[in-house]
Amino acid sequence: MSKSQRGGESLELSAGPLGTLAFHWEHDRYVHAWHFPGPAAEPPRLRSIESDSHVAWPASPPLQQIHQQAFGDGREVVFGVGMAGRGHWSASFTLVPDLKCWIVELACRAAVTPELLLSSYRLSGIWEPLAGGGFMSSIGPAALQVEPIAPTAVASLSGDVLQVAPACPLDSAATLQWAFRLRVA
Repeated sequence: MSKSQRGGESLELSAGPLGTLAFHWEHDRYVHAWHFPGPAAEPPRLRSIESDSHVAWPASPPLQQIHQQAFGDGREVVFGVGMAGRGHWSASFTLVPDLKCWIVELACRAAVTPELLLSSYRLSGIWEPLAGGGFMSSIGPAALQVEPIAPTAVASLSGDVLQVAPACPLDSAATLQWAFRLRVA
């Protein structure tokens, strides 16, 4: 099954104990958030932090078009693209049930040397560092882990803001990729 969305329609990809990834339109781009089973009033565990349209190098990739596709092997993917400043952005959010995780892959094609490339999330709950540069939070009897995928990405946590960024920033115009995994263990 395939479903495209452009500017406005919400999209949710529900994966039971692996959470629900929800996209909704805010101003000129999609905000995305992961919700996990628990009390209905509980805020999302991760919610993308978005910049406004005047920021050349936004806090998160500015996704303006999204497309959902299901594959025969059980994977569900949401693809996204967008533009901001001098960058063209792409993202894929892949649900991999066999690995009990989501894999998020990001890229930016920069026409000039970028000032900043990253994905930023507001977190809820208590988060602790993991060996290898990731972070963990309890969700009921399970643990939610955010892990940068080496060697392309690094993660940092300051207060309730998680940032995942390319491990090697660009020093010229080019395309740069980074990725992270959101695992329920």
